[in-house]
Amino acid sequence: MLFASNKHLLNLMKWHSMNWLAVLLCMLAIYILSAQPAVTSNSTSKGIVEYGVETTIKLTKAEITEPEKWQIINDINSMGREYMHGVVFLVFGLLMKNAVTQSGGKGIRAIVISLVICIVYAISDEIHQIFVPGRALQLSDLAMDSIGSIIGITVMRFVEYILNFRRIYSK
Repeated sequence: MLFASNKHLLNLMKWHSMNWLAVLLCMLAIYILSAQPAVTSNSTSKGIVEYGVETTIKLTKAEITEPEKWQIINDINSMGREYMHGVVFLVFGLLMKNAVTQSGGKGIRAIVISLVICIVYAISDEIHQIFVPGRALQLSDLAMDSIGSIIGITVMRFVEYILNFRRIYSK
């Protein structure tokens, strides 16, 4: 008998469903963020950065001019928007590798499947942005998405290794 009971099988199916639901929710979040026109997206992120910079200035009592403050805000916003691609796809890679592994994927095959899905989704996201006002397909974004995915998948593989190591040597 593969499973001890039908209840165990049902619990296992729920667990797998939750892993894939997390992947789908991450994909939906990426899609929604990518569907924002560039002006809206930039305004939102700049507002968040502005709040953070102004709070930091107040807390540190820094004395900077208004033009200096806006230069800092623009620099952080520009850099943050670029790196955010990598961060979001890092999370996506973590979730994808976990879902693939929990669904029975093992070893290099699970890594390759996870990476292919992440990169194909990143490509589709960049193509989608062609149709969004003010957005475009950017190879630099695709590179950041891919690097983030690779890091996320690698981190998840390392976590799996540590958990397996503990399981084996804690007996």
